[in-house]
Amino acid sequence: MKTRLEFDCAGRRCQRAFTLIELLVVIAIIGILAAMLMPALNKAKNSAGKATDLNNLRQIMVALNVYASDNHDGMPSANWDNGGGDLPGWLYTCDPTASGPARYVLQKGQLWPLLHNPKIYICPNDDLQMRHWSQLDGVTEQRQQQLSSYAINGAIVGYSWAYEHTHPPAKLGQMRASDCAFWETDDTEPHYFNDGANYPPEGVSGRHTAGGIQAAFDGSTSYIKLARWYQEDVTGALRNRLWCNPNSPDGHASSAYPTP
Repeated sequence: MKTRLEFDCAGRRCQRAFTLIELLVVIAIIGILAAMLMPALNKAKNSAGKATDLNNLRQIMVALNVYASDNHDGMPSANWDNGGGDLPGWLYTCDPTASGPARYVLQKGQLWPLLHNPKIYICPNDDLQMRHWSQLDGVTEQRQQQLSSYAINGAIVGYSWAYEHTHPPAKLGQMRASDCAFWETDDTEPHYFNDGANYPPEGVSGRHTAGGIQAAFDGSTSYIKLARWYQEDVTGALRNRLWCNPNSPDGHASSAYPTP
């Protein structure tokens, strides 16, 4: 028996439309499912980013060790130059004729011939061009240096521009195996991306579940929680894995070449 729901007056089959209530129910179910899946997706994205960071820093450390072995154990310069230095460094060489982010030339960095891939310098979860409020500069701004998510420990040049421009970088053999060589720069402060080096109080990124990735001079890489970074290592008055200037008794900047 044919009903009016199945056939119209011309004998064609009718397509029954959803009611408004049915559509709202479907939308609500989709929203609930999305909310349930989002934490798992974010966790997977975070895990993938951490894995990439660990691999990137391993490759950077291999390049640093190769560089040192080819240069009588001397390490590359730290790029402790506020974006205006005239020395080639591990990350870039400055172009004095350019301005803004363009003045940092990655392809002229000292490790570029060994790495030759810009993706190795970047955390996949990082946005190099994002705008963020700067507590230090008092404005919302982009980073000046937009090449790398990672920074080298300025200990290798005594945490000092004056030292870097009058002395060679430390020898690799002067560093302890567990000393921190690289870490993910704190991405909540764009001012810290002014060059290629950092010192411990400038902090580590917390993009990976309140922690970041670091590399030691022995080539190992690991994850570190913000709590340990700020509560244990940064506050240390004596030489430790962060404060590891080999030319200073306490690992900090020397009195002759203080950090500005």
